[in-house]
Amino acid sequence: MLEIQDKNQSSVNNCSIDSNNFIATSENFIQRNLIERAHHSYSFNKMPPIIGTIMADKYGNTLMVFEYTSKGKNSYGSINSYLSKEDKNLIDLNLISSYFSAFKSFAGEINIQNLSNLEIGGSNIKIQMYFLFDQYMIIVFLNTQIDLNSKEKAYIIKYFEERLIKYENEFKYFNAAKSREIIRTLENNGKNWLKILNKSLIQSYKTCYLQRHLIIEDLINGFDSIIQEELFGYLTNVPEEILENLSMEINNKIQDRLFENLKNKNE
Repeated sequence: MLEIQDKNQSSVNNCSIDSNNFIATSENFIQRNLIERAHHSYSFNKMPPIIGTIMADKYGNTLMVFEYTSKGKNSYGSINSYLSKEDKNLIDLNLISSYFSAFKSFAGEINIQNLSNLEIGGSNIKIQMYFLFDQYMIIVFLNTQIDLNSKEKAYIIKYFEERLIKYENEFKYFNAAKSREIIRTLENNGKNWLKILNKSLIQSYKTCYLQRHLIIEDLINGFDSIIQEELFGYLTNVPEEILENLSMEINNKIQDRLFENLKNKNE
């Protein structure tokens, strides 16, 4: 009799362990699924948060280009690859610098004083420009789903300002052989900096996405039963299956709206 009890207790314990493992596995699956959804929600499967940056002088001479290119699951391309359709008619990045240099000059002609930044938004990418020390400009190419906050913008500006101050002569006389060598080193270091920054931004956006999902789960808890109760109470002649689908649809709409509201509030 004792052996049977031991066996039964062992079976119960094993069942409890299996149940816990199942719950843990399910939670991990849900989290992985949410992370994947976050990845696609911000189009990180197509482009990084910051595609790249160009630093140029006020005359439109390109001094440094940082690009975040990668291969593998998420294959990110060069700035040019996002500005051109299917790599056709690739744009000379020097022309981009010259164009925005001319725009700043034009701004001065129409009495826009002390122009410090400019943003151009599109459905595929957007561009932010910062004019530093009245001599240089930083052009940042962004994933259109990304909105840098003031702290992140300040961090990017500070990075370039520090190098412009430290290597003032090298950037001023950028064509000199010694200057070109130093600028090449700065450019390589800048690419690593951009890579780290992008990974940090991706992680930050995924974390925010998961946090919003948890908040919405708490807010929406119990809504489904209330919606079903109201629907079944008023629409007595409607088939049960239709009411259940309608209840689910309403619930999903509420979740989507709450998610969007939270997203806008955080931004």
